[in-house]
Amino acid sequence: MNIRTALFVCLACGWSAGVLAEETGNDIYKGDTESRLNALAHIQPGLGVVMHEIGYRAAAAYKAANGGNWGLAQYELNELLEAQELGEATRPQHAQMLQAFEHANWPPVFKAVENKDLDTFNQHFASTVEACNACHIALGHAYIKYQLPTEAAAAGLDFNFQTDPTHEEEK
Repeated sequence: MNIRTALFVCLACGWSAGVLAEETGNDIYKGDTESRLNALAHIQPGLGVVMHEIGYRAAAAYKAANGGNWGLAQYELNELLEAQELGEATRPQHAQMLQAFEHANWPPVFKAVENKDLDTFNQHFASTVEACNACHIALGHAYIKYQLPTEAAAAGLDFNFQTDPTHEEEK
């Protein structure tokens, strides 16, 4: 079992990072500061994990906007960017590329949500998905092609609940 598989199994079972660290020979609770930081860095999620979160949030934002739940669409897009920030922090070698993608693609999608403009939202969202897939190809991951799921992204969320985009970040 590789370390990534072990991490998912441990997290799914509710085990602490300390248990995983002990099994891999890296203890986040013992040793000098550098050893403990290295053990923590070793178990941080890679871009694969982060991209699953981003894909989930993108699908939820899309479903919400198309259902008229503009508040949820805005919330999911903000959460998507927070997930991306995690990827930038844990995989700094990709931070510049992630930030460039964000600044080139997401602003018109956010603006369309603010304006509750579904046609513009869908147009820019589709362009963002195309750019996302182009990025996968450019990075040598042509086998990864994002598409919106055909089913609701999150069971239990009402995408058709009519709301306005009013989400504000906490100061």
